[in-house]
Amino acid sequence: MDDNDFYLNVAYALSACQIIEQELKLYITEALELARKCIGKKLPFKLSGDDYADASLERLIEGFRKLSDNDILVKDLRKFKEERNFLSHKGITHCLDYEGELFQSTAIEFQARLDAIQAEAIRLRNELHEESNKFRGILYFGDFPD
Repeated sequence: MDDNDFYLNVAYALSACQIIEQELKLYITEALELARKCIGKKLPFKLSGDDYADASLERLIEGFRKLSDNDILVKDLRKFKEERNFLSHKGITHCLDYEGELFQSTAIEFQARLDAIQAEAIRLRNELHEESNKFRGILYFGDFPD
């Protein structure tokens, strides 16, 4: 594996992680919008997805946890976060030797983790989408009080 291929694979894995963040932001935004519509004018409700625009993955997961009963998905997201954190903060340096060169055997071993991160991101994205579908119809087509 040449250096450029390795760095490109890391970038692909990181982009998969960003997709999870985006899905969580979308879920939270829509869930809060549904809450706002249900509350109507009965109580001021100023929470919105904008409150999570720059949130960390951990904060997004906690926001999702408060708006979902899917404890298994929350657990899976937390596990994913740990792997994402390793990738983001130590992934590349984990594969470099003392001279800053790519250590091939470690990079090849690390590729399995990169592949796993991408596969898990796809699975989690689909799960988040399914979770959103539980209320999305009500959000867009429900009958809400003024």
